[in-house]
Amino acid sequence: MLTVKISPVQLTEYAATQQVVQWAFSGSQYTDKDEHHLIGRLRQEQDYRAAFDVAARTTTGKIVGHAMLSEIVIQNQTQVVTALALAPLAVLPDYQHQGIGGQLINYLEHAARQANYPAISILGDSVYYGRFGYRPANEFGVKASFAVPAAFYLLKPPLPEQVAALIGTIQYQRSFNLA
Repeated sequence: MLTVKISPVQLTEYAATQQVVQWAFSGSQYTDKDEHHLIGRLRQEQDYRAAFDVAARTTTGKIVGHAMLSEIVIQNQTQVVTALALAPLAVLPDYQHQGIGGQLINYLEHAARQANYPAISILGDSVYYGRFGYRPANEFGVKASFAVPAAFYLLKPPLPEQVAALIGTIQYQRSFNLA
């Protein structure tokens, strides 16, 4: 495992992180090729939290990974719960399979727990994210506001004591272009 330093992205690193995300997704079959633009749009949202926009850097300072959490709401007829979505998670191809993605996930999960967010939602590979405790969101009574196979729509409650409050449909920020 390659150990990296993870910390919030600085304003001067915005372009570099967008490039990392673009390169990381360039060979993926599961992409809309918009992930690097998504982070730019999310950074303009009113609910943007700089502490949840992080980069992984090598000992030389090279940015080799990026991850971002954004606020979402889980809504049903009686309540609205603010939670988080992990999107995107990206590691440069030459640095993949070295534990960097897991380090980014662990860093952000810790930050989410510290900020008392009850859950993190991910649209992704259940085998990969399952290693970190993510399970199909429908097991919690949570569904997407768009059509997606249940096996790819995942959720993890960093605060397990709040799981009962999670039943509902996830609504994303406008930046995700899902409406």
